[in-house]
Amino acid sequence: SRCFGSNSICPDVPGERPGAMAAQFLQQMQRTPAAAPQARAQQPMDRLPPNQTLYVNNLNDKINVETLKKSLREVFAAFGGIIDIVAMKSLKRRGQAWIIFKEVSSATNALKSLQGFPFYNKPMRINCAKTKSDVVAKADGTYVERPKKIVKREDLRKGKAAAAAAPAPAPVAQEVKAPAAPAPSQKSIQDRIGWNPQQTPNVQQRTPPAPVKGVLEPNRTLFVEDLPMEATDTMLSMLFRQYPGFQEVRLIPGRNVAFVDYQNEYQAGMAMQGLQGFAMTPEVKLSLSYARK
Repeated sequence: SRCFGSNSICPDVPGERPGAMAAQFLQQMQRTPAAAPQARAQQPMDRLPPNQTLYVNNLNDKINVETLKKSLREVFAAFGGIIDIVAMKSLKRRGQAWIIFKEVSSATNALKSLQGFPFYNKPMRINCAKTKSDVVAKADGTYVERPKKIVKREDLRKGKAAAAAAPAPAPVAQEVKAPAAPAPSQKSIQDRIGWNPQQTPNVQQRTPPAPVKGVLEPNRTLFVEDLPMEATDTMLSMLFRQYPGFQEVRLIPGRNVAFVDYQNEYQAGMAMQGLQGFAMTPEVKLSLSYARK
C-alpha cells in the first residue's frame, strides 16, 4: 500500500488503499541497517543554512496534491509542530513541496532523519529552503513585499504558450491555532504508523489499570519487550510520542527491549493500554509493563 486513509480507493494510484504511507516509512526503517542513516547523511549535497522551512523534492508526481500534503504532514509532524505545507498542482512544480515548521530545530531533525527515505516508492531529497517563508516573515515582522514585475507586451505574447507552466504563486496560508488535541486513541496511532487495525487489539480504555497482585506498581516508565531486531530509537519515538507526556525512549542494544519515559504514571498508563499488543510487524507484537524501580 502506498497511500493514506480508509479503505476507499486512492484516485491517483488505482487499486491501492490510501493511508499506509507511514507504514511504508516504518517498514523501510525496519529493513534499513543501522548504518544506513549515517550513510545517507554523508551523501554530498549543498546544505543551506538552517531554516524553519524545508524544501522537499523527488516526490511522486502521480499522487493527488491533497493526498500528498496529508501524507507529508503525518510523516513530518513526528518531529515537531507544522505551520503549513505548500505543494502545487502545476506541471512545473509537481514533485516538490515546502514544509514550514514552527521551530528551526524541528526542521533540522526532520531533515537529518528523513533524508533519502522512500516516500511513495521514491527517496525524498530534502534541504533547507533558500529563503524564509512569507508566513514566518510576517510573524516575526521581517516581511518585505516583493516588487511586482513589469511585463512588456512582447514578453507577454511570447509567454502565452508557456502560461500553463508558470501559474501565479499560491496564497500563503496563515497559521491558525488549533485547539488542544485530545489524547490519541489506538486507531489514531494505527493511522499514523499505518498498520491495518485488524493486526492490533481494539483497546479503548482511557485510565491506567488498577494494580493487581503480582503486577508492578504504576510509575512513569514503561518496559517494552518483544521488539523486532530492526527496531530503532527513531521508530519507537514515532510510535510512543503520540501519547501526551512522552519524554524519551531508551533502547537496550542486543536485547530487544526498551524503556519509555513519560511525565507521570497516568500518562504512562494511557500509552501502555493503547499500545499493548501493537503489531510492530505482522509477526511481532509489543509486550508492555511498568518498569521496576
